[in-house]
Amino acid sequence: MASSPSSVINSAVLSPQEKARVEARDLDALQDALGYHFNDRGLLEEALCHSSFANEHGLSINNERLEFLGDSVLGFAVARALYQMYPEAPEGELTRMRAELVCGASLTRKAKDLGIPGLLLHGNSIKDGALPSSICEDAMEALLGAVFLDGGVSAAERVIHGLLLHEAEDRAIVLDPKSQLQIWLQARELPLPHYELTGVTGPSHAPVFQVRVRANGAQYTASGSTRKGAESAAASLLLEALRKEEAE
Repeated sequence: MASSPSSVINSAVLSPQEKARVEARDLDALQDALGYHFNDRGLLEEALCHSSFANEHGLSINNERLEFLGDSVLGFAVARALYQMYPEAPEGELTRMRAELVCGASLTRKAKDLGIPGLLLHGNSIKDGALPSSICEDAMEALLGAVFLDGGVSAAERVIHGLLLHEAEDRAIVLDPKSQLQIWLQARELPLPHYELTGVTGPSHAPVFQVRVRANGAQYTASGSTRKGAESAAASLLLEALRKEEAE
């Protein structure tokens, strides 16, 4: 039976200082911060093993393959989330937002927030506290690849949403109220809003549309000269109420 990544690392010939460092890492805290706990802890160990450490100790595993996988998982999850969150955004705007969310600076910042630089096993040529941004970025992607292998698409998307969705929510201020409402609800894992045309009044050349929106147990009705405008007005009222309720 093949050894797991965890057993491979633990069986490596380590100096007392290296062994103490490996054993002192609080990987449970990392999993708490991710909101995901691994069934196969070996995948987590592999994601946190840089090739420089593996090369110095003759290990057969490092996080490069997981980084390759995690890069694709991240791109897919963010693309699907943005597609759902911004129903009226054009392709160019979606592409721009995805690029901002998955860029190296964004991933490096998330890696540091999670404490990955202090958990990553690396060779002696790399000094603690001075990890290059590219290594932090790759480790973040490797970690997401490990989550995907361990828990599947849904687990990976939950983790990615938790890490990045609130940033996407912050960007919604420049978008329409319907998109803002949808993002607000998705960020809190709540059902999407339901819009209903409740009536049309006025003359045929100047109709007035009434629309009701329901979400999270609340509902609001608004009017507009177009159905889209009425939906936007109703979404704005509901979102304002939800935000106020959350702040209380």
